[in-house]
Amino acid sequence: MIAKISATENLGGALGYNFKKVEKEEASILFAQNLYQNKEGTYTMAEVFADMESLIPEKCRTKKMVFHCSLNPHPDEKLSDEILAQIAKEYMEALGYGKQPYIVFKHNDIAREHIHIVSLRINGEGKKINDKFEKRRSKKITDTLERKFGLIPSSKVTDKAMNETPKIDTSRGNIKEQVASVLRMVLKHYKFCSLGELNAILGKYNLAVEEVKTEFRGRKYDGLVYVPTDDKGDKVSSPIHASDIGRGVGYTAVQNRIQKSKQTIKLLIPTIRNKVLQTMRTSPNMEKELRQRLEEQGLRVVIRKNDNGRIYGITFIDDERGAAFNGSRLGKGYAANVFNAYFFNPTNNPFLDEKLYGKSTVSVEQTNKVQVLQHGTEDYDIVVDELIESMADGSFLSTGNDDWKEAAWQRKLRKQSKVNLRRRKH
Repeated sequence: MIAKISATENLGGALGYNFKKVEKEEASILFAQNLYQNKEGTYTMAEVFADMESLIPEKCRTKKMVFHCSLNPHPDEKLSDEILAQIAKEYMEALGYGKQPYIVFKHNDIAREHIHIVSLRINGEGKKINDKFEKRRSKKITDTLERKFGLIPSSKVTDKAMNETPKIDTSRGNIKEQVASVLRMVLKHYKFCSLGELNAILGKYNLAVEEVKTEFRGRKYDGLVYVPTDDKGDKVSSPIHASDIGRGVGYTAVQNRIQKSKQTIKLLIPTIRNKVLQTMRTSPNMEKELRQRLEEQGLRVVIRKNDNGRIYGITFIDDERGAAFNGSRLGKGYAANVFNAYFFNPTNNPFLDEKLYGKSTVSVEQTNKVQVLQHGTEDYDIVVDELIESMADGSFLSTGNDDWKEAAWQRKLRKQSKVNLRRRKH
């Protein structure tokens, strides 16, 4: 089970997202804790919003006072509402939110059922609920709940998902759900620092991502569309806007993923660069040989060519570590034009030049050992935290809405909330 926690100041946005799902019959309310229930025994958006807002002190120093969490069991898990409710209660109690007002929603808009919890990060006195090492504590809690309820461990989810996620096949129908399944796995497991690197990863699953720019009421917005492809990378279906797939796959979400990936990618570069260098020093005569020898090193390579056969892009992918590296990210000597020149004339191998690339004194095995020995360093601790976060980067990232119309709506809500807050103060 994977938990994704986010903090926001937009109470209306967090509740609105979930109640909107309820209205569309894509979600249901499991239960609420310490919140007003009307005579009909139901909860409405307006009543829950008013109830929670009334519990926020006027002079609250905490800006992001809203707690929003998704708990995601493995797709193969089929849990009853009673079990999901019990899991939610025990999770909130263990995390320190047991006495807080909160409401729990079960989402069924995708094949994998999951729950969302909305609460407040401050108590009735305006004091902030302890969020120190929140993500680490959350991971320990979900591990404990997995053992208690006999759930599939989250540590096994990623590898299984990678191995079992099929290529998109438009003939099977339900293309949107296929795309969503691929994106959930890729955005959870892989690190990348550009859309080009993301595209190199997605190509394995017959999917491509494109950036689109639009304008709404005089304001410019960036967005993403996803396009199913064939094995050659040619488009075979109409583009699907990120907002039609769900949260966590839009422009803002992907950009957040890019930012989170940078530190991890930086630490892995020496290992990947060394593997590529040692492979190129074996002087492969053809691209096929290069692919085979890199696979022996645990790397997959994606080579992009123009109509004239010139290599204009090259990306190395470490599926085990879940990371993609454009050649230029490894250094100038690993850019696409270098490989293009090499395969044009393999007899002239620049990778053998020790003045340019250094001496071949470090083996891949030694480099891997160095990586392992980095435990306990500050950089390693940062990576550990990022990896814990990445395990929770499934369907939902703390990015707000990806649909630009809904994003505009949420901005309106935030502005209105600020106006109302100022009015209360006066």
